[in-house]
Amino acid sequence: MSKHSVIVADDHPIFRSGIREVLSEIRNLELLGEARDGAEAYQLILAHRPALAILDLEMPLLSGLDVCRKVLSEKARTRCIILTMHKEKHYFQAAMEAGVHGYLLKDNAIQDLIRCVEVVGAGGIYVSPEIEHLLTAHTEQHQHQAVQEAMAVLSPTEKIILKIISEGKSSAEIAALLFISVHTVENHRANITRKLNLEGKNSLLKFAMQYKGQW
Repeated sequence: MSKHSVIVADDHPIFRSGIREVLSEIRNLELLGEARDGAEAYQLILAHRPALAILDLEMPLLSGLDVCRKVLSEKARTRCIILTMHKEKHYFQAAMEAGVHGYLLKDNAIQDLIRCVEVVGAGGIYVSPEIEHLLTAHTEQHQHQAVQEAMAVLSPTEKIILKIISEGKSSAEIAALLFISVHTVENHRANITRKLNLEGKNSLLKFAMQYKGQW
């Protein structure tokens, strides 16, 4: 793992000490500071601009998610890891919407922290294994929403053509089905590709096949 800087925030000194001890075992990781509440954590982030911030979800003054939302709104480069006891879906979704990159359950935080820091520090998203299914569901939901938003820019005719493309039909077959010329079909295909911001060979076919049935 390349060198990273980190701040830690938790209002429980004993747990904070445990986190500090685990972090000390990670090579090329620099602990820049510790905070006892969310407001102090946010000030540390502003002052040091660390690569990572490990934040307790529930803290005085500002919650961990409040801090993450501020980081997200400022487009800061700090990637946030949340420590929590909560396994419920609505807590997890709120964290994802706040721009969290790591969601670590306190039950196993000490064991999972090193792996979490490695993954998040490398640009990935880490979720405690017990609730990985929530990340899968969240990702699928956002993909579906993105497809729906993309489809909204297409005309009724373009949607029909995209549906037929998803069935593997050629331009000539589409033209015959719709009683239009192949040239017209090709124009529609070009317009759909442009509206959906697709690039590359067969990108339209790949899109149609991947999201078949979602419109």
